[in-house]
Amino acid sequence: MRSTTVFSKRPFWTQRAGELIHGWREMVHPSSLPADAAAGLSVACVALPLNVALATAAGLPASVGLVSGVVAGIVGGLLSGSRFQVTGPEAALLPLAAAIVAAHGAAGLAIATVLAGAMQVALGLVRAGRFARLIPRPVVMGFTVGIGLLLLNTQLPRLFAVEDTHADAVALVMQRTWGGHVGWLGVAAGALTALAMLTLPRLHKRIPAVLVGLTLGTGLMVWLGAGYDAVGALPRSLPMPTLPSFEGVHLAELLPAAFGLALLASLGSLLATSSLDTLTGARTHSDLDQDLVAQGLANIAAGLCGGFPVMGAIVRASASIQAGARTRAASVMHALWLFVAMALLAPLVARIPIAALTAILLVVGVRLLNLEGLVAMWNQSKSTLSVVLVTALGIAVFNVFAGIGAGLALATLLYVRRHGALRLEVQRVTDVSQLQRNLHVQSLEAPNAPQALDLLVARVGGPILFINHIKLYDLLDGPPWAKLVVIDLSRVSLVDAAGVATLKYLAEFLSVRSAHLALVNVPPQLEAALEPLAQHLLEARVHGSLEEALLGAGFVQPPAPMEPVALPASMAPVARPAPAAHL
Repeated sequence: MRSTTVFSKRPFWTQRAGELIHGWREMVHPSSLPADAAAGLSVACVALPLNVALATAAGLPASVGLVSGVVAGIVGGLLSGSRFQVTGPEAALLPLAAAIVAAHGAAGLAIATVLAGAMQVALGLVRAGRFARLIPRPVVMGFTVGIGLLLLNTQLPRLFAVEDTHADAVALVMQRTWGGHVGWLGVAAGALTALAMLTLPRLHKRIPAVLVGLTLGTGLMVWLGAGYDAVGALPRSLPMPTLPSFEGVHLAELLPAAFGLALLASLGSLLATSSLDTLTGARTHSDLDQDLVAQGLANIAAGLCGGFPVMGAIVRASASIQAGARTRAASVMHALWLFVAMALLAPLVARIPIAALTAILLVVGVRLLNLEGLVAMWNQSKSTLSVVLVTALGIAVFNVFAGIGAGLALATLLYVRRHGALRLEVQRVTDVSQLQRNLHVQSLEAPNAPQALDLLVARVGGPILFINHIKLYDLLDGPPWAKLVVIDLSRVSLVDAAGVATLKYLAEFLSVRSAHLALVNVPPQLEAALEPLAQHLLEARVHGSLEEALLGAGFVQPPAPMEPVALPASMAPVARPAPAAHL
């Protein structure tokens, strides 16, 4: 068994190198290699049509998707922070990749992919991967649901009207409402493919439902002998890595898109790796920083081969685990099987209808919606569901970053609302006896000159923040207003700028009405934040206790000092001689 103490004493990246070398040795072990080869073949059956579908959907040749799957699959499989992670083109990257192709062409996407990979490597080297574990789970679920909505919105027109690749689902409905051509033959091929994907796994999980569906859809189109849009000719070898041409590409306009691509690919990969840890029940977490470096190098390799951007794919990785994968060899073997298919089966792949590939993406989109999970969440927690829906709709309507930002903001607000509720315990006091009875003020007395005691004491619990500070206005219930309002802050953990502004307003409001505000029992961590308030408070200072505030307001006075009592002579203290010093 490998000793972890030896690695733990080494620098971080030296430790990672040692663990990678150990993982590579496991890949070629005779006991695990057959199982990994079989698992890789199962994943390749899923990845091949999906890679082709994603490339064609982005407006690229189908060969781009295959080349990306092969090159990135090998690099990612060898270097990933998780031994089960599978790297390749993913549906989450399709909307942004298609937008880059539309604006900058295929060369622009290749450049953006290389730049995004370099950014990912930099993020991994500064060890930014650990922050991915802080993303709330509802936001992660909303991310997948949003990608599902994007797929449905963009791929439905490709199924019903393949000639219009830039229409969305809304435009499709409007177009069909007013009449227009529908490619019913393509719809039939796509429906046959989708039907096979949905029904065959129920008969047996080992049936390659995607491949069977593509075969049926392609056979239908060929049997009918009608013309249709197909994948087209494919190369039978990998291209030599070359730097993409910058001619006609505006780098300044491309950099924001490359940065967005890096963030999206990093986020998706890290979430996929974290999900794999949960799926496998791993005792130790995968190394997310190493995963960032691996995915960055995979994107650089894909970009140099003119490929589609890639990321860690949770669907393929989970399929690999279910097929019996044991080591990194399964991920690498899946890429090698893709290369074998490209080299030997190129003529068959070239005849696959675009409509059948579109149906694959539509099924993936429906599965990403996770309707059963949404229904269960509706029954369990509607506030959590709202985070999922806000994230998903933000992604579908605007973009990925707007959706994730909105989801994080709402999740934060709900968390603060749930755990940061402001609690007020208010007592109105009109005589000294109430002080002694209700507020346990025993050491003070009423002043010699009687006056009406009009006091409001409020004990505040929880943080005073921008979402709950309005509740403090309950202390101004009047008229008549109390002559002295005392706020006990001993149970307050935090006061933000909105809370400080509200306390200042309370002090000024009372001052105009010849009343005062006093803050007592202020925790040490709040003293600096509340220091600007001192000039507006009773005696222009913060008081240490309720007794101090009452004395400062003149509502009570300290007890009279006790007069000395003469003791009888018999009880007088007797002087004792000092003890003798020891010699």
